[in-house]
Parts: sequence; structure tokens; C-alpha cells
Amino acid sequence: MLKLFYKTSLFLLILLSGTLLYQKNTYAYHTLVRVNPVPHTKALIDKEYYADAYAYLNYFMDFMYVQENEEAQNLLQEIIKKRSSLSYKSAKIAEGIRTGTSDELSGQLSAIGSDFFVIGDIRDLALEGTHYFKDEEVDKVLVSLSTIGLVASASTLFTLGSSAMAKSAVSVLKLAHKSKRIPPWLSKYLVRESKQIRKAKNISSIKPLFKTLDSMHKEVGLTNTLKLLSLTKNFKELKGVSKLAKRYGNETATLLKLSDKKLLSHANTFRKMNKKSIHLASTYGTSGFAHLIKGGEKNFIKTTKRLKTYSKIGYKGEVWKVFLWLMKHVNDTILILMMSITSLLLFPWKKLKRTT
Repeated sequence: MLKLFYKTSLFLLILLSGTLLYQKNTYAYHTLVRVNPVPHTKALIDKEYYADAYAYLNYFMDFMYVQENEEAQNLLQEIIKKRSSLSYKSAKIAEGIRTGTSDELSGQLSAIGSDFFVIGDIRDLALEGTHYFKDEEVDKVLVSLSTIGLVASASTLFTLGSSAMAKSAVSVLKLAHKSKRIPPWLSKYLVRESKQIRKAKNISSIKPLFKTLDSMHKEVGLTNTLKLLSLTKNFKELKGVSKLAKRYGNETATLLKLSDKKLLSHANTFRKMNKKSIHLASTYGTSGFAHLIKGGEKNFIKTTKRLKTYSKIGYKGEVWKVFLWLMKHVNDTILILMMSITSLLLFPWKKLKRTT
């Protein structure tokens, strides 16, 4: 009886190791864990970024597993209540006027109001000029944007408003700079181009940037344009993000973060896929997008359906959770070693000796 139990245990160990090894390298179930949006939302609330918290949590509220999460529902209502209060709205508008930056649209609009007109550019140049004469640090990016803004204002005057897009873009870029959302590559580009623009008295060299920003602004609005701008590393990426914005709209920034920018780097692959599949992948975070790229759309959908089925194995899915834990923490080498050792222990060495 003891001998039978011993052999059965070894056989089951081989079966378990083999199954784990196969599932790890075929479906990688252990990497597909649903994103819980609550912790990150709370972190944003702690920093008082209510607009970002709402955008992030509201994205996940389209999915049933979050809709059934009572904590997530309560958190969303808390955010909505806070953002709809008169005191909060007033504070954000005042913040935009006072600091020139805000995370809320109302504050952002109040911040760029004066920058759209020539008075904002003159004010900023005068302010930075004061810093220069006092031997204080001068904000080169702000000076560059104000210079471009003045040339754009002159162009608008002489072309009867045809350069208004440029003035709007300069205002957005100023807000992005004050919000610390202008990436390093763009800061360097603006400083370099402003020198040429000042000499030529012409903004034509920078128009491709303005057109791209204008296109994004029309697709996703001011707040999301600032978010997307901050995620880029060069002008090529900015154009790529602008194309993504046309397909994914206001969800673009969230999807880029959840995919760790795989949505951009594999744009041609994802363009051929149904948006529902991409949204489903986003609920599993970076691993979801990696699985979608590696296995393809059909395989990914099959895998997620299996996950739903397997999650019912054992009491409330506890057996499946143990299985997932083993796949995640036990590496391939250990599994192969376990299979080899148990196979050797099961091998009938005594019978082999008798025959020899």
C-alpha cells in the first residue's frame, strides 16, 4: 500500500511539473493578472490629482470585474463629488490664473487665456528679462516660446488670422512647460528653432509641430494633449501618438501607460486588431499586450476564456490560484529537474538488474 502511494505521488509530481512547464511556455497564464485600478487611483487622490484619478478609474469602469468592485464604485463617486463641488472648481480656476498650470480643464483654460494674446508673450519676456539683469536663472524654454509667440502674433496680424493655429499651439506648449509636461527633446527643439525664427521672422520651420499638436488637440482635447505630449521621446513618436489619438481618442494616454508604450511601438500590429481585444488586453496591463503581440488576437481571446473557466476550479478558484502561484514562482529549470529526478525514482532499476 505504501509502495503504491509512493509511486502514485511521484507520478502526480511528474504530471504537475509537466503541466506547469507546458502552460508556462504555451499560454503563460501566470502573467495574465487583472489590473486592480483602486491602489493607483488612491495614490493619485493622495496627490490631489482628481482629474487624473477620475480618468484612470473611469476607464476601468467599463469592465464587469471593476463594476462589481464596491470599493471602486465608492471611490469613483467620491471623486465625482469632489470635482463637482463649487469650492473645488473655483480653486482650480484660481490655480490656473495664479500659477499658470492646473490638472483640471477649467484651470488650464484660465492659465492659457492671456498667453493666447500678445500680452502674455510680452509679460513672460519682460519677466525673464528681469531675471537676466539680476543675474538670476533665465527660463530659456519660456523665452523661446514667447519669441515664437510674438512672431506668430505678427504673422496672424498680417495674414488676417491664418496663423491663429500657431498662437494656440504656443499657448498649449507654455502650459505644458509650466506643468512640467514638455519632454526634454521638445525643450531643446524649441530653443534651437526659436533662434532661427527670430532671425527669419517666420514660423514656417515649426509648422509641422504646430499641425501635429492641433490635430491631437482636436481629437482628445487640451488635458489629454498635455498627457500625450509628456510621453513622447522625439518628433517621430509625437506623430505616432497623434495617429493613435485618431483611433483611440481620450483613452489613448491610459492605453499607452497600461501597455508601457507597446501600443505605439507595435502600432502596425494593433491597427489590424479589434479595439475590443486591445481593451481586454489593457485590463491585464503590460503582460496582456505582450501576450496579444506574441500569441495573436485569436489565441489571446481563447486564453482569457480559459482563464475564466479555470478560475472556477476548486473552492472559489483557490486551486487555480495555487496553480498560478506555482507557474509564477517556480522556474523552468526546477521543473525540468523535478521531472528528471522523479522519473529516475520511478524507473524499475531492480528489474533491470535481474534481467542483466
